[in-house]
Amino acid sequence: MIIWVLVQFSKNYKQAIAIKVDYIEVPKDKIVKKREDEFSIRLNDNGFNIAWFSFIKPKIEISLEELSINGNELIYLLEDHKTQLQEQLDIDINEVVFLEDTLTIPYVQKKVRKIPIKSNVEVSYAPGYSSNELLILEPDSVKVSGASAVVDSLDFVETEKLSLENVQNDLKGKVAIDTTNQNEVTFYRTTVNYSQHVEKFTEGRVEVPIEIINAPKSLNLSIFPKRIVVIYVVSLENYKSIARDNFRVICDYKDLKEGQNFFIPKLVEKPKNVTSTRLNINKVQFVIKK
Repeated sequence: MIIWVLVQFSKNYKQAIAIKVDYIEVPKDKIVKKREDEFSIRLNDNGFNIAWFSFIKPKIEISLEELSINGNELIYLLEDHKTQLQEQLDIDINEVVFLEDTLTIPYVQKKVRKIPIKSNVEVSYAPGYSSNELLILEPDSVKVSGASAVVDSLDFVETEKLSLENVQNDLKGKVAIDTTNQNEVTFYRTTVNYSQHVEKFTEGRVEVPIEIINAPKSLNLSIFPKRIVVIYVVSLENYKSIARDNFRVICDYKDLKEGQNFFIPKLVEKPKNVTSTRLNINKVQFVIKK
């Protein structure tokens, strides 16, 4: 009986075998809901191999990238991919007859657009350090795809929250894009680079004359004090370039309220490379001479 079985299984047979398919690597600009499929082959092989394939239920993976398109379907021609199929099935593909010649995969074209990325990186500088520059994101936008209604509802995306503390050197690194609750959107990238030039800063002081504006020409107005100290923070590199003429402090007569006998001084001009400023006083007394 054993010899008879061995003899029978050693003979060649033709048998239809179903091959299951998993679709992988879906193009980012397409929605494919059909992720599994199958096709049949007629295998001409000995009984042992046919029994083996019938038992293990073979499955292969097919990439959907770079497939040809017909209408709203991706087209996979089995004959054109014999080598790929042979590698996965481990059979002599020349002894196989495909009972179908084509696999068709319906798809829906996604809408693709670029949306801005907002930084959620918080920087805390070490004492005496700061930056004149905003944190730079590169790139500053990301390409996304999805259903039109979903993609059109996005005005921007943020980076994940990142806290950098006690910073005293130039910043450079990567941060992930926050894709939370965006399961229906495909992101063409998930990280961005960030950078910022960080410098040593120092505090400076300059005494500036106070300018009265919008006062009636017939009014003899006298203020005290006549000059005010502007305290500013600037990088060491730019410290020597700061001059008194770079600042302008005014008191606006139109801002006076009834019965008020003092002005609120305002700093209306300052150098661009100054990061922060304050005035040493917040009230300027005045008298009207008759």
